[in-house]
Amino acid sequence: MMKTLNTTFRILLILTLLVSVSFSGFSQTGKAIVKEYNQTYTTYPYSDPSPVPVLSSLYPYFRYDGFTDTPVQKEWKVVELENDYIKVLIFPEVGGKIWTAIEKSTNQPFIYYNHAVKFRDVAMRGPYTSGGLELNYGIIGHTPNAATPVDYVIQNNDDSSVSCIVGVLDLLTRSNWRLEIRLPNDKAYFITKTFWYNSTPVSQPYYHWLNGGYKSAGNLEFIFPGTHYVGHGGEYARWPVNENNGQKISFYEENNFGGYKSYHVLGKYAGFAGGYWHDDKFGVVRYGNYDDKAGKKIWIWGLSRQGMIWEKLLTDTDGQYVEMQSGRLFNQNSGRSLYTPFKYMGFAPYATDIWTEYFYPVLKTRGYVEANEYGALNLKNEDGYLKVYFSPAQKIDDNLEIREGQNVLYSKKVSLAPMKTFADSIRFNGNAENLTVTVGVTKLTYSSDPQFNVISRPLAAPDDFDWKSAYGLYLEGREAMDQKMYPHAEEKLKAAIKLDHNHIPSLLRMAELKLRNLQYKEALEFATRALSIDTHDGETNYYYGLVNDRLGNITDAKDGYSIATLSSEYRSAAYTGLSRLYLKENDYARALGYAWRAVDYNRYNIEALQLQAVINRKNGDIGKAESVLKTILAFDPLNHFSGFEKYLMKNDEMSKKAFVSLIRNELPYETFMELAVWYYNAGCTDEAAKVLALSPATAETEYWLSFLQNKKVNFEAIKPAYSFPFRWELAQVIEKLLSSQDNWLLKFHLALIYKDRNRIEESVSLITSCGDTPDFAPFYAVRAELLRGKDDIQCEKDLKKALSLDNQWRYQQYMANYYISNRQYDKALEITGPFYKSHPGDFRMGTIHARALLLSKKYREADALLTKLNIIPVEGATGGREMYREAKLMQAVGLMEKKNYNGALKFIKQADLWPENLGVGKPYEEDIDMRLENWMSYLCLTGLKKSPEAQTKLDVIIKFRPGIENTVRNFLPSNAIITAWTYEKMDRKDEGLKWLDSQIAAFPKSKLIEWSKAVFTNDSGFFLNEGDKDANARIIEQLMKL
Repeated sequence: MMKTLNTTFRILLILTLLVSVSFSGFSQTGKAIVKEYNQTYTTYPYSDPSPVPVLSSLYPYFRYDGFTDTPVQKEWKVVELENDYIKVLIFPEVGGKIWTAIEKSTNQPFIYYNHAVKFRDVAMRGPYTSGGLELNYGIIGHTPNAATPVDYVIQNNDDSSVSCIVGVLDLLTRSNWRLEIRLPNDKAYFITKTFWYNSTPVSQPYYHWLNGGYKSAGNLEFIFPGTHYVGHGGEYARWPVNENNGQKISFYEENNFGGYKSYHVLGKYAGFAGGYWHDDKFGVVRYGNYDDKAGKKIWIWGLSRQGMIWEKLLTDTDGQYVEMQSGRLFNQNSGRSLYTPFKYMGFAPYATDIWTEYFYPVLKTRGYVEANEYGALNLKNEDGYLKVYFSPAQKIDDNLEIREGQNVLYSKKVSLAPMKTFADSIRFNGNAENLTVTVGVTKLTYSSDPQFNVISRPLAAPDDFDWKSAYGLYLEGREAMDQKMYPHAEEKLKAAIKLDHNHIPSLLRMAELKLRNLQYKEALEFATRALSIDTHDGETNYYYGLVNDRLGNITDAKDGYSIATLSSEYRSAAYTGLSRLYLKENDYARALGYAWRAVDYNRYNIEALQLQAVINRKNGDIGKAESVLKTILAFDPLNHFSGFEKYLMKNDEMSKKAFVSLIRNELPYETFMELAVWYYNAGCTDEAAKVLALSPATAETEYWLSFLQNKKVNFEAIKPAYSFPFRWELAQVIEKLLSSQDNWLLKFHLALIYKDRNRIEESVSLITSCGDTPDFAPFYAVRAELLRGKDDIQCEKDLKKALSLDNQWRYQQYMANYYISNRQYDKALEITGPFYKSHPGDFRMGTIHARALLLSKKYREADALLTKLNIIPVEGATGGREMYREAKLMQAVGLMEKKNYNGALKFIKQADLWPENLGVGKPYEEDIDMRLENWMSYLCLTGLKKSPEAQTKLDVIIKFRPGIENTVRNFLPSNAIITAWTYEKMDRKDEGLKWLDSQIAAFPKSKLIEWSKAVFTNDSGFFLNEGDKDANARIIEQLMKL
């Protein structure tokens, strides 16, 4: 009996262990992991940061100008998220880009995996890499942080998911963006969750697109539900079939016409978009709620060599890619989009935006017609069968049902694991446009009705809208402000107010603009006038309060903010302003009360939450302060304020290290500075000084510490290189410091701020007053740029001075370009020739040298140089090929003058080539404006008495039709005269004149088309500046001398 019991016990024990092992194994299958490591990639690095400020809307960022064809092996920090189904790689040192995502059962990337980190000059600051998911927040795409290190942190979450949060302070808007990349343990998708907040009290530009790179090969179909697409300029056309050529442009390969493609697809209320590679039986879905991401864009480089040249420029082995993007707005609008419904918008003061997206692979569904976070569905009616496919992104245990009208055709309980595609079919001969498929009750619903979810949104503005009215000009000014084009905005708003000096929207924008320009008295005048028209308007009161706040008129500031709280739009921001005012008065009770109210109306108001934390700490209520910090970090795990507050509370080395260690972006001192300025604005000067003490030393930190501690600036301790001050707070600091210390660096830095604030005359006055004291080359480069066109003598002196202080290529380039713009080509050659001879591998100076040779009429020498120049191009740049063409055609003109027509024809034929060493690929033939070449061939053939051949050239000229696609024109404007001359040769001169008038109407801003008409009509009163002439016009002028 005992033996039997022992045997039974052993069996039970073994079974228990087996069950234990089994359950242990089961739990492991649902695990998500996150890890960091360094991995070596073939890298084409960027380099050569410019010490010269960029005097544009990009300020205060600087450019990187160094790019190379020579790779190195470089280690990059990688954050990897992985579960049983997918693997995600993140590069925090390259803008936080999601470098790739891989479906594990096939080992296929469902987001383009570039195995070479190949930087090229494409982004706002230069460096850009293709592929992955690029994060864009700010004023325009390929943002300043696209290729540089950002802050990041990794997390293991309570729900068994893992996360990597990336983000950084955007200096152009002083907004903070964060992207959480989260991988659940049991799903085949990863989630991206944006947390983006405007930390300023004024409206900021608002731009966001998530640019996803995907391979183009494999019979790629773009699955973008919609009825139309919109271009950058607001133009629109039908989707998915091109109405002009009948090609189904939703297939990559059928875009084999025209140039670059930008399709912003809209017209259906749908949250998903993606693609399917039919040859690979593999696809990808991006899903998000429509209210989160209404914008859906496809970008294609173009299938001619014009676009395909970029394949090798951007990768070594991974082939061409496309972009499928998602955005907050319907299009990435530019130019004439202003005159359509598609405009920019602003980011409201202290506003926070949050949205979520899902990305996952799709297997063996032959495409899909509906998708969401549960999976992707396809339904095909073919060969007498209705075929259904479903690729689940998560576990599904529910009914799948197909109905025709109210009639149930198919119903089945399905139990599916992620990435285990379900497929079935039934016989069917019914109405294929009356089908509904559901998964569960509400999990997923698809209707085959073509009109299902079609929206009725207008695509065009009213024809009779008056864009020259006060409101029309206001819209143009507002649009410019929302793009950080402040000088243009001021011009249009002034014009609007001139038409109607009581136009409240224009008065408010002018108040906001003058506030930005630090012209507070003028700002108050505009705000007060608007208030005198409508005393309860929320926006008016808010800016009235803010301007008075800056002026120190505290009672009026409180009055303005208080009445602004009547407006739901400005309520939270106004309460934030009131809280800060009372904190500065040490009235902690009222300050805390208003901070709570601010959060009541915007629970994500980070500014108000930070005020709460400070007030609680100052009140001695550390528990409540820590609770607020916990809330902030739950929203924003990269919030550096919270790290510093913890350090203030604990005052130990560990908390200090924890705070400092998470600031690992490209420009850490800007993060410290922003935090210090925040404390200063809250009246917390001691805390501001403590932040600055931890910051890397810069000119700004020295200025602020001198100001806060009431001491002299130690200029000996300042290294001026790469110091680009821009904050309004610092302008006040420098103005104060200048009252007791007269130093060129203070004046220079204040001049930079004034220039950025469109106070040009004051900027010039300050920088001119410095004389020749500085021994800093960027100073003279900046002053030369500010004086260009105002004082060319001093401009030249300054460029020479910069070059004498630093003879690097950059100042050589500035000097040469100055001489070229002033038509002193021999002097330009004296700069470019010796430099290029000693630096033959420098294509930047080589390009300028070739240009100087051409303008000096040294065509043969330029031609020889261009054959050996290897240009790493900027996106959209065609300068290298234009110079090649000019060199060839000018030599042809020279031979035509000698009546050597056969020799001329050889050069004309060579001009038709597109040598790719010059960084430009050849477009499709129909998109190349060959009118000048054909005209010159006509003249040569006529000279050779070959009249029939000559006549064919005229016929080709007449057939060419100029146009603009995706903001890129296919024509050379000065060739309008060629078409007119052709009509004249064909005894149809009146048609030539009509042609010119039609071109002027179609392209009203083209001076070269106006010049063409003046030439055709012998209008000697029309004058075209040299700077307005392109290479084509110069060739025509030479031709006219024959």
